[in-house]
Parts: sequence; structure tokens; C-alpha cells
Amino acid sequence: MLALIITLSVVAFLLCLIFALAIISDKIAFGRRYDKIPLLKYFTAEDFNLTAKPVSTGKYLKGFVYKNVQAEQNGKVVVFCHGMGPGHIAYTTEIAYFCNLGYTVVAFDSKGCNFSGGKNIKGMYEGVKTATAAIDFAQAKFKGAPIYLIGHSWGAYSALCASAVRKVNAVVAISAPSTPSKTIQEGAVNVGLPKPVAAVLRPFWWLVNLFKYGAKGNANAAKRAEKNGTPTLLIHGDCDKVVGKSKAVFFKADGENIEKLLCKVKYHNPYNTQSAEKLLAELSANLSKASKMTDKDREYFNGFDYCAATEEDKEVMTKISEFLKSN
Repeated sequence: MLALIITLSVVAFLLCLIFALAIISDKIAFGRRYDKIPLLKYFTAEDFNLTAKPVSTGKYLKGFVYKNVQAEQNGKVVVFCHGMGPGHIAYTTEIAYFCNLGYTVVAFDSKGCNFSGGKNIKGMYEGVKTATAAIDFAQAKFKGAPIYLIGHSWGAYSALCASAVRKVNAVVAISAPSTPSKTIQEGAVNVGLPKPVAAVLRPFWWLVNLFKYGAKGNANAAKRAEKNGTPTLLIHGDCDKVVGKSKAVFFKADGENIEKLLCKVKYHNPYNTQSAEKLLAELSANLSKASKMTDKDREYFNGFDYCAATEEDKEVMTKISEFLKSN
């Protein structure tokens, strides 16, 4: 009996320790704000001759309604869902693309990101809440207008899950992860955590999301894409290491409502050209070393070609625009 008690105590201690590690690692990923990085340049509406009207909804969420008033307006609305980072300003080139086609673009920053309030981003499902609130805003502001969701990475996950609770005309999900726990697991491995340790932690990350958001905190974007019946275009790079095959919606979801575009020799930003993705990888690598740079080294960021690094792949962007037109 004593041996059994000792064994159970050790197991309980280990479980508590693992759960504590899951909570700590979750806080490292989601327990902070994501604001603009001072070293980097972010394009603005003025760079693309767009109008940008500031808007807000709820307690925290702020964003903009973008238009190109010189383009022929088509009366349709794109709700843009950003990926992990400093909000939608990292996607101004893509927002301008759709504005130039005559779409009105609604782009809110998620809680804890750039323009929006909040001490941290809390978790992946927070993006779904932002996407849902943005749809509600767009439907109220532009009554009767067709509404399309476009998202990248975390934003793609958000768009797919939001389309299961709000009716929209179509969804474009680029580099979408399927579930929060799997996303955190692979993200942890990418930053150096041993695979066996990450595998052990995954069920505990699932529990963390359950405590934060209830059952919806572990929503499976692939299953929601299959079941909601909304016309959906999934786009993925065949070399994507951020959202690998084991966690990508692209390789998990199938259905009559789903179209797919696999981009050859592309990574996590397949809407960009191959040369642009290489430049972004270079920028990211130098950014990781920025704290050790001298003032002279930091001149690299001032001289970096941000236009070349955000050059869009015409074939991919045309595929998206044609998909939207057909729905």
C-alpha cells in the first residue's frame, strides 16, 4: 500500500510538473502583446493611395476600412484576418491588391496586436473571436453586401473557424494550421524543444485551451471547413516549415466545397514570389540577431528592399481573385 501511495504521488507530481510546463510555454507564446517591430518598415494606406477609415468594435478591437476610391467599386467586402505578429499592417500589400479590384477591405487587429487593446493575445481562439466580430461589423456596416474571409496562418485558422459560426460567401485560407495544440507542439519543436517532450506536452496544451475557452478553444479548422459547406480555397506552400503537413488544413480537409492550390517551391507565404520569400527569410534571420548588432549593422534594416520582399505571385493572387468572383 505504501508503495502504491508513493507511486501515485510521483505520478501526480509529474503530471502537475508537465501541466505547469504547458502553462508556462503557452504564456511565452500567447502571454504578451505583438506590436510593430521598430527596426522594420510597414507599408501604409498612403503608400498605395488607399483611404483608411479607423473603426472599432467591442472592448478591445480596432482596425480600418480600406478602399481605393479610384477603382471601380464592386460592392463586395473582404474581411482580412492577419497572422501572428503586429496585426494587419504586415499585409498592406495584399489589402491594397483587393482594394484595387474594387473590394472594400475590413481589417481588425486581434486583441493584443498593434492597434487593438489588451495586455496579450491570450490564445489562438482569440483570432476566431476577432474574425467573428469583424464579420458582424461588416454585415451591419455594409448591409446585404457579399462578404469574403481571407486569412493567412493564424488568420487562416481564424477565418475557417469563424465561417462555421457566421455565414459568409467564401473563405480563402492560406497556410492554415488545423488545431491549436498541434500548432503549439510543432512551434515548440521549431524553436528547439525535443520532439518527444513536445508530444508529451500536447495533451496538456489541449487542456490549457479548454480552460481558457471551453470546448471551442480546441476547434479543428479542417473539420469546420468540411462541415460548414462554405466555398473554401485552401492555399499552401509545399516547403512550408511553419505549418507542416502534419498540422496543415490543406492536407487534412476535403469536400465538395473545398478547392486547393499547392504552390511548388513555396514556404509559409505562398502568395509571394519565390524571390520575395527568400528575402523575408533573410530578414527574419537578421532580425533574430538584431540584439547583438552594432549601429552600423542595423543599417541593414534601413536599406532593406521591402517592396521586393512583399512582391506578390501574380498566379496565386489571380487564382484568389477568380475564386472570389465565382462565389
